[in-house]
Amino acid sequence: MIGLVNADDLTCAIIEPDTGDTVQSTTALNASFTGGTGNATITLYINMSSPSTANSSVGTLVVSLTNLSGAALMANGSINTSFLGVLEDSNDYTVEMAVEGGDGNGRVDCSGTATGVKIDRTTPSTPTTTQAVNSILKAGSVITYTVTGEDTTSCRISFQTSKVEKSSGTNTFAMVHSGDTCAYTIPTITIGDGAYSLRGWATDGTNSSFSVPLDIEIDNIASNSQDISEGAQIAIAEGVTKDKQVKNIVILIAIIGAGWWFFTNSGSGKKR
Repeated sequence: MIGLVNADDLTCAIIEPDTGDTVQSTTALNASFTGGTGNATITLYINMSSPSTANSSVGTLVVSLTNLSGAALMANGSINTSFLGVLEDSNDYTVEMAVEGGDGNGRVDCSGTATGVKIDRTTPSTPTTTQAVNSILKAGSVITYTVTGEDTTSCRISFQTSKVEKSSGTNTFAMVHSGDTCAYTIPTITIGDGAYSLRGWATDGTNSSFSVPLDIEIDNIASNSQDISEGAQIAIAEGVTKDKQVKNIVILIAIIGAGWWFFTNSGSGKKR
């Protein structure tokens, strides 16, 4: 509700919505103002903006009110459909208001800014994917889901051993959301090998939708048993070869030494 109080300076304050409120098609958007004596009209400006919507929604509602002295005035008792249609669902809107007198004395910002306001018009469309059933995914494989960008602010992907809807916890990860696409690249080792039920999850900050579960297989961690075994065999073989070489050298030196001793001693006997 908007009431008039005789005063020279025009001032205002936000009444609805408050911080954390949810705005729907029947939600009242109100500010109180005082002053503005002599203005034939008073205009109320309502601005709502969100940094996380796909199209960075910014909507401004302008309500022009006839200044009837002594009368109680309502500034658009509910948010109209055309204005709400400009805004995408999200849970981090900032609402600011201002008033302006018809005598041209300038726009005055209302005190109080509502933050964390939710716009809740729709539920995100169900994410869909062209990923084939029973696909074998490895590190570097990219999984994509198609969403409706205007009703999606973020996406997650879930790899579970049963067909459950899960948007957090083990094997649930954030996806990269851009326009009408959400994508996830399989990292190395993070997801263990095995059979999983795959789901995409889209949210607009107020509501969520899950995709149909899809059976896939992760073959992400290369088996190292054979490689290690072969490496061990090679190492042992190299070690044995080196040991044999050392032994052969020692034996050769011993033979040469024995031969030299025999030759030397035999020559001395003949001279005698």
